Amino acid sequence: MRPTNDPLVAAAGLLGLILASNQPFYPLYVWLLTGEGAVRASVVLAALPLFAAVPWVARRWSVVGRAMLPVVGIVNTVVTVGVLGAEAGVAVLLVPCAMLAATLFRASERWVMLGIVGLAVAAWWGVDGWTGGYFSADGYAALRRMNAISAIALCGLIGWITPRGALPLPPPRA
Repeated sequence: MRPTNDPLVAAAGLLGLILASNQPFYPLYVWLLTGEGAVRASVVLAALPLFAAVPWVARRWSVVGRAMLPVVGIVNTVVTVGVLGAEAGVAVLLVPCAMLAATLFRASERWVMLGIVGLAVAAWWGVDGWTGGYFSADGYAALRRMNAISAIALCGLIGWITPRGALPLPPPRA
């Protein structure tokens, strides 16, 4: 990845590559936790090239590339809920998507941030109640734990990588 002077572009690029590198493992985790479902969970692999493209896009079109990261995450999450069911707890991964939107944009780009956070909220409401019935109760409980831990870890990683103060509060009025 060619270095960039924009710390937000660099953060989005690095996070995109990290997410791309983890996509192949998700079906394996599902299989290890439930004993089945790896083929069904392989749908996440469709997002791999999109996450991997974030650095390239962000270096050329900063706002588009930075927006691409959480939007691809939201779409990937919705599709995964569709194939596994809401019982798997995949929708909790919309929280780090909203966090990405909240941290990757400048004050002058708040409209982009608000739109993507709104998309994450709409996705949350949209997938609520999508039933799967593909795994046992124990399998779904294990998937919920894994997805919750993944969401928490992603939030920590986002906080670690993104520059501080990317979206400062406006100065107080006199």
